[in-house]
Amino acid sequence: MARSPVSKLLHWFTLNAHGRFFRDVGIVSAMRLSGGFLLFVTQIFLARWMDTGSFGIYSFAWTWVAVLGALAGLGLTSTSIRFLATYKQVGDFDHMRGLVRHAFRATVRVSFAIALVAAAIFEFALSGSPFLPALRIAMLAIPVMAILNIDAAFARGMNWMSLATVAEQVGRPTLLLLIGAVMVAVSTERSATAFVLACLFAYFAVTAIQHIVVHKMLGRAMRTGPRKQDIRIWRKVATMQMLINGAQMLRMNGDPIIVGALLGPREVGIYIAAVRTATLVSFLLMITSVVAQPRFAAIHASGDRRALAAFFAVARQWTFLASLASASALAFGGKLILGLFGADYIAAYPSLLVLLAGHAMAAMFGPVASMLVLIERQYSAALILGITTLLNVALTMLLAHWFGALGAAFASSLSLVASYGALYLLIRDQFKDWPDMKDTTPKLGA
Repeated sequence: MARSPVSKLLHWFTLNAHGRFFRDVGIVSAMRLSGGFLLFVTQIFLARWMDTGSFGIYSFAWTWVAVLGALAGLGLTSTSIRFLATYKQVGDFDHMRGLVRHAFRATVRVSFAIALVAAAIFEFALSGSPFLPALRIAMLAIPVMAILNIDAAFARGMNWMSLATVAEQVGRPTLLLLIGAVMVAVSTERSATAFVLACLFAYFAVTAIQHIVVHKMLGRAMRTGPRKQDIRIWRKVATMQMLINGAQMLRMNGDPIIVGALLGPREVGIYIAAVRTATLVSFLLMITSVVAQPRFAAIHASGDRRALAAFFAVARQWTFLASLASASALAFGGKLILGLFGADYIAAYPSLLVLLAGHAMAAMFGPVASMLVLIERQYSAALILGITTLLNVALTMLLAHWFGALGAAFASSLSLVASYGALYLLIRDQFKDWPDMKDTTPKLGA
């Protein structure tokens, strides 16, 4: 008996590997896009609640938190996703329990240490700077962000995709909006420091809730029993992943830091509006990476390299098409969108166009960093990302000095495309029998 189109569609989303991938992408996309929209709306309200300089100070402080928070994770976030997915696949609960315990404790210890060292350096290096008061409070968020990220990694490794995204993508921006609205309604205080404190509280609240829920579910999934730890193997993978994550975060956030340091609070505030708008395109690549990581690990554990290459090709193709469409839409409505931040921010439109082009071209290469770690080319990946990050910093300092924020946007886009292109060539070199795109396009009923 022939199946109806609806039945074929349901079968594809339930049983077909590609179908399950796109089903999970849909779930995570809904959460991420909702969170991205909320975060973007939050940035608009913050820009309107503060003057341009204060918004620049606020953004500068949280940019540092993003960079240092990535280092505080020691690479254990991606490592946990990879190994938890693998251990779950083979039913190795002893190693799952050992990994969760080790990763969480190491993350907490290191994140506090980084926060203390960074705070001391800022006190010495930025004495008298308008950025310093906000940075003092923002450094308290580094351990909170690190805990939020490692717990989310545990959830991703267990394939609990909605749980892994709801706190950061939905809970935090929603709570920050509510707190900000109350602050504006009851007080005339509109300083960057006050809003940094509000964001810190929002982070703390959602982190506490996520931690309780994730670890309760982990306890049920792993059950009680002995813990086995392969710390040497985990640290080996995590070290390279930390270098990769750190380089990526510095490349992604280096230009706002340099713009703020060279041009001041007002200029970085305007530039941040362009960065936040262009980042909407990168959400699609981020979503694909998040969903694909446990699938990559599971397929890799089975030893089917052809299936791994084919799965990557499908994820890459669909990500690029969606990213190109979203970048085109944002370019068309860019001035209108920037105007939502305030009249001053429309000046960032040329920078926005350059950043959108960079994100769209980078999406063409797919979730390359996640793939390279799995096929054990992390050393080469770390080297490439390290070189391109240093190039990005040097080029951004040079072009920002000569051409202002527009120069920083060109430097950011060039380094982004160069790094992703080089990483993709590494993957192509690893898979000699790389499938053509036309051979991996998913078909309903396949």
